[in-house]
Amino acid sequence: SPEVVDGSFFLRDRAGFENQDLDLLHDVELLGRCLVESIEPKLGEYGLDWDKVVIMGFGKGAGIALYASMLNVFPKQVASMVLFSPVVLFPSFLAEKMQALRKANPAPLKMFTIWGNRNRSTPGTYRQLLAQTLRKAKEVHCTPDTLPDGDHSFDGKSVGVLTSLLPLCLPR
Repeated sequence: SPEVVDGSFFLRDRAGFENQDLDLLHDVELLGRCLVESIEPKLGEYGLDWDKVVIMGFGKGAGIALYASMLNVFPKQVASMVLFSPVVLFPSFLAEKMQALRKANPAPLKMFTIWGNRNRSTPGTYRQLLAQTLRKAKEVHCTPDTLPDGDHSFDGKSVGVLTSLLPLCLPR
């Protein structure tokens, strides 16, 4: 469908939501909870806590992880996130939810977003809206980057960027 490819689908606000949009938001929350349920046993197995976790994702998976983090689905704040072309449903709605869930003493979160300059799925207006949303979360220190000639793919250039970011993300 054209609105998914050009990113306009994600610009809807709460007033324009349809039942299928609410179903999608429910699915995103459910997938975020499933992410937590899949990570927690490994943390226990290795004797680690959430502050030692670095979440990396691409596209919709990155968007689900972002929702889970911003809406307190993770039991504690993760150390950092590296998100390649995160596809986040309705960033304006996310901003509303974040306002309602203000954290008392938020742990800082290092976040890196990497975008393809030629990615039609995440156009500039969408990226700006998401950046504006993330700026509202005082605990988030988001550093955006753009891959020249990058599209909506995780490729060798993406791996190179990830490799260069790892020293900045890994917990000490």
